[in-house]
Amino acid sequence: MIQPERVERLLLAWPATAGDPDVDTHTRRGLTELGASPHVIETLLSGQTLRGITDDELATITQPVGVLASVPENPYHQRRTVDALSRVLPHAVELPGCPEPPRPDFQPHTASFIQTAVRFALT
Repeated sequence: MIQPERVERLLLAWPATAGDPDVDTHTRRGLTELGASPHVIETLLSGQTLRGITDDELATITQPVGVLASVPENPYHQRRTVDALSRVLPHAVELPGCPEPPRPDFQPHTASFIQTAVRFALT
C-alpha cells in the first residue's frame, strides 16, 4: 500500500527499470536460486515504470520527487525509467545523475551525490 502522505519529499536514486524481459529473466533466476517463492518473485517484478507499483499508484504522489538517473545507464537502471517517471509523477524533478554504488566508478561522485541529495531534501 502506498502512503505518500507519510513523507514530505522523495528521492528516487537509480530507479530500477521494470518490464525489461532480459533483466526480468535474470532477476527471476537469481531470486529463485535464493529461495524466493513464485508469489514473492512476481510481486517484486510487477509494476509498470517502477517495480512493485503501478503508474496509477505513482501518480497519487503529490509531494516533490527527485529522480536521480544512473549515469551511465545500464540494463537495470535505464534512462527510459527516468523519462517515464518525469511523465507519471506530477512533481518530479530530475537531479544530476551518477553511477550507482557499489560500482567502483561511484567513489569519485560520492561528495556530489551527497550534496545533491541534501540540497533536494532541504529545498
